[in-house]
Amino acid sequence: MKITLRQLEVFDAVATLGSLASAAERLGMSQSAASSAIADLQILLGRPLFAHAKGRPLQITDEGKRLKADVRSVLSKVHDIEIDQDAPLCGTLVIGATAMIAERFLPAICVEFQRRHPDVMLRIEAAASIDLFGRLSRFELETALIENSPEVEGFKLTHWRSDELWLVVGPGHPLAGRSGLALADLAGARWCMRELRSTTASRLRWLLHEKLGQVPVAIESTSNETLRLAAIGGAGIACLSKAIVEEDVRAGRLIRLNLRDFRFSRALSLARPKDMWRSRAAAAFERFLLEHGDHVRTGGESPLPFGIFERGLRQFDNCPAS
Repeated sequence: MKITLRQLEVFDAVATLGSLASAAERLGMSQSAASSAIADLQILLGRPLFAHAKGRPLQITDEGKRLKADVRSVLSKVHDIEIDQDAPLCGTLVIGATAMIAERFLPAICVEFQRRHPDVMLRIEAAASIDLFGRLSRFELETALIENSPEVEGFKLTHWRSDELWLVVGPGHPLAGRSGLALADLAGARWCMRELRSTTASRLRWLLHEKLGQVPVAIESTSNETLRLAAIGGAGIACLSKAIVEEDVRAGRLIRLNLRDFRFSRALSLARPKDMWRSRAAAAFERFLLEHGDHVRTGGESPLPFGIFERGLRQFDNCPAS
C-alpha cells in the first residue's frame, strides 16, 4: 500500500483545523473515513502524527509538525499541476499584515496587483506580528507582512522596505515648535503608546527607558489611528510611522519633534514558512511586492502608480467632513 493524496489532504486538514470532525466537514467526508485515512497514513509512515489523550483535544506530534510543510507543499504542487500554467491567476489570496502596513502600504499595492490580475480576490487581515506567525505556522496564511522581528525558526524573513518613525505632538503641546530638543527634554512628558504586544512599542519603551526611565502613558491602544487622533487632541507624544503622520505634519495638525539625539526606524519584512511550495497567486503577489520595495525606490518615494494613489488619499483626507 502506498500513501495517497487523500490521506495527505486529510492530514493537512486535521493539522490545520485541529480536529477530525472539522477536517471531515471541510473535505466532505465522514469522520470515520477521515480517522481511517489518518490511521493508515501513520501505519505507512511507522510513526504517530497525532496524539489524543482522553478528555483532551487532538494534539499534533513533533513528527507531525515536521511533516506539515512538506505535505502542504506537495498538495500545492499537485494543485498547480492540475491548473493550466498559462491560465490567468484566480481565486482568493489571504494576506496577513500588521495594522500599520495593512492600513498605509497595502491598499495601493493591492489595487495595482488587481489591475494586473483581476480574477484574484485579495483579503487583507490585520493582526499583531506574534499572531501572524501563529497563523503562518498553521498555514492559515501563505504570506504576511510584519514589522521589526528577529529571525524565527521555521520562517523565512525577506526585507521589504524601511519605515521611519516620527515623534509628534499636537500644536498646543508645550514641546511643539521648540528647537534644539534632546531626548532628556522629554522627561515627564505623557505619551500615547501602542500596546506592549507591539514589537515596535516594546523596542521604543526600552530605548526611552535608557534615558528617561519609566515614561508616563496617557493613552494606550492597539490602533495607530487612535494614537494619531489622541496626539492631535493634545494627549501626549506619539511615535508613529512617517507614512501615517506626514500629511498631518504638512497640514499643521501635528508637530514633529526633531531630536538631535534620537532617530527611530524599523524594517518591514515579508514573512513566509520555510521550504513550502508557494501557490501561483502567492508567489506572484510576493514578487510584485518585492519589486516595489526599498531596492527599487529612490528619493524615499514610491514609484508610480503608488504616488498617484497616495496623493489621492491625501486629497480625500483633506475633504471637509460631511
